[in-house]
Amino acid sequence: MNLAAIPNSLTISRIVGVLAILWMAPYLTNLSVVMVIILYTILCLTDYLDGWLARRFGSVSEFGNIMDPLADKILMLVFLPLLQMQVIHFFPVFLLVSREFLVMGLRVFAAKQGRSLAAEWMGKVKTAIILPVAGILFARIPVQSTPLPVWLQPIDTLRQWVFELPQPIINALILLMVMVTILSLIDYVFRYLAPPPTDVTSQRTHSAQLIQKSIKIIPNTLTLANLGCGLMAIIQPWQSRPAIAAGLVLLGVYLDALDGRLARRLNVFSEFGAKLDSKADFVTFGVAPAVLLGYTLSTAIGHNGLWIGVALGMTHYAAVHFRLRRFDQKGHSDFFEGMPSPTGAAVVVIATQSTLLASPLLLIPTSLLVSGLMVSTLPYPHLSKALQHPILNALKIPALIFFFGSIVGYFVQHPLYPPYFPEGLLLCIVVYTLSPWLKRS
Repeated sequence: MNLAAIPNSLTISRIVGVLAILWMAPYLTNLSVVMVIILYTILCLTDYLDGWLARRFGSVSEFGNIMDPLADKILMLVFLPLLQMQVIHFFPVFLLVSREFLVMGLRVFAAKQGRSLAAEWMGKVKTAIILPVAGILFARIPVQSTPLPVWLQPIDTLRQWVFELPQPIINALILLMVMVTILSLIDYVFRYLAPPPTDVTSQRTHSAQLIQKSIKIIPNTLTLANLGCGLMAIIQPWQSRPAIAAGLVLLGVYLDALDGRLARRLNVFSEFGAKLDSKADFVTFGVAPAVLLGYTLSTAIGHNGLWIGVALGMTHYAAVHFRLRRFDQKGHSDFFEGMPSPTGAAVVVIATQSTLLASPLLLIPTSLLVSGLMVSTLPYPHLSKALQHPILNALKIPALIFFFGSIVGYFVQHPLYPPYFPEGLLLCIVVYTLSPWLKRS
């Protein structure tokens, strides 16, 4: 067998496999969906294997260079059956398909100029996100259950678990998919509009500048994701999903910590990024917890509780607003002045979902205490400084476990899921709240 022909055979098989997925639609039973998921997974693996084998066997060819990107474009057509069965809205699919055609056009124009627009890291990130999300969406198709062979039952069990995931999680994955698609297109446009110079030294400088511009996008993308979490969290309580709102706020806390850390590590601070971060914090840590407070108290007390909740929510937002403005004026330091707004937001949303603290007699004073600590001048250590204290450092691993366990618990809301993660996280936050009175190391 000619081993050099294997990569091209895999590329062709990817095109044929997509045609098979389209031909099998619509999917009416769990058997058809499971078979499509298996076939789609194999096609995704060929997307990696054909290029790797071509380099391994030294069989990179002009045919493969043309057909592999074409097969990748055709692979995006798997979203058409998902659109047909109303698993995804038409607009994200329109953006995905439009991006593929636009990139194809840019590559053709670049080729006429004797240039090459090869896929770089942003395009690879886009593929690494879109392919798994499409597989998840296949599992979201409502179908009739039929008896399956034993060897297919584990896959069907996984399909049922994905099918029962809350819709906000799926919406967040689709939003992430759309965002990386747009960013990938922007990356191609920038590289097309800024052709590299002819001399080698200038080419290296130009490549470095393009990489630097692309890297700057990463923290701002995480900030936009944080803003998206806040906006979705505002909607959830009025759709009777307060736990999802709490999980989205906690996810926003993680994204807020990550974007700042990456911006400092990559040295890509910008005025736009700082303003965007502030706006995201206002929404996720100010407005979203305030809405959740209003919903919780109105549910617990009734009509009068709504007005109490509105007053309490406005107080919380005012404290967050004051806290963030003060932070913008004074900038970063080893110690925050007042409790950080992400910490205050975490306490509030956990309290609203706690079986103990959700009582109005405890929730109201807890919220007021948090607002007071945020506007105070008490010195709260930055994470790097906090980890230097033996007590806070000892809580690092438990706090991470409780934090991510709380997010998963709020999203999954399964009766068998351990219920103590939020309370454990709240206990860790209480210790951090006492840090101004702990002896500094």
